[in-house]
Amino acid sequence: MHNHQSCGKEQRAWLPLPNGSVAPHPWCVKCGVVKNLTEDRAKKMGYWMNLLAEIASSFGISRAQRRLAALALQAYDGFDDMYSMTGEAQKKVFAKVIKKYFGISESVVYSFVR
Repeated sequence: MHNHQSCGKEQRAWLPLPNGSVAPHPWCVKCGVVKNLTEDRAKKMGYWMNLLAEIASSFGISRAQRRLAALALQAYDGFDDMYSMTGEAQKKVFAKVIKKYFGISESVVYSFVR
């Protein structure tokens, strides 16, 4: 992971938006990833760590399980990349990690996400 460097205004790529229109999207000149311009923005890692702690304390999850889940989120490539990741994609990854390490269903995890 690196700090993305956006291209100039004249180099932006015209791509579709969810509403059907098109708009110029900046892209990273280092890796080529297109910036997410939708309203479904990703959240910083701190948000997910706080949510993990809230869920763990609600269900009496051990510190070891918390640590394993936190490490899995941090190791997931691009999870905290707010440039290209969407909020919905983060929710899905988070729910799968919590299900794996805490044994809590994804629907219960989604009920905690604001």
